[in-house]
Amino acid sequence: MHHIQKGLAHALAYLHHDCSPAIVHGDVSVNNVLLEWDFKPKLSDFGTARLLSPDSSNWSNVAGSYGHMAPELAQTMRVTDKTDVYSFGVVALEVMMGRHSREMLESLSGS
Repeated sequence: MHHIQKGLAHALAYLHHDCSPAIVHGDVSVNNVLLEWDFKPKLSDFGTARLLSPDSSNWSNVAGSYGHMAPELAQTMRVTDKTDVYSFGVVALEVMMGRHSREMLESLSGS
């Protein structure tokens, strides 16, 4: 299980630090992580990906999966690498708990 999270973290680190300009995926969720036969993760669906330009404000329309989107993105509409890191945290929690984030939120609210 930890190798899935580690592989996904490496993929995001590559996009954020090794690409020039940096790339923000924009929709990191369990639906966009494909597993090879040996459970090596591959990040997929770059439909909402954006280039992070240092001379731009990186404003965006709200896009992403429900429950995986960073709250500050919905409020400020500003895309940063931190929005992917938040989504990664949600995916890591889902992998550890074996449940979708929506199920976890519903159990907390008593619904």
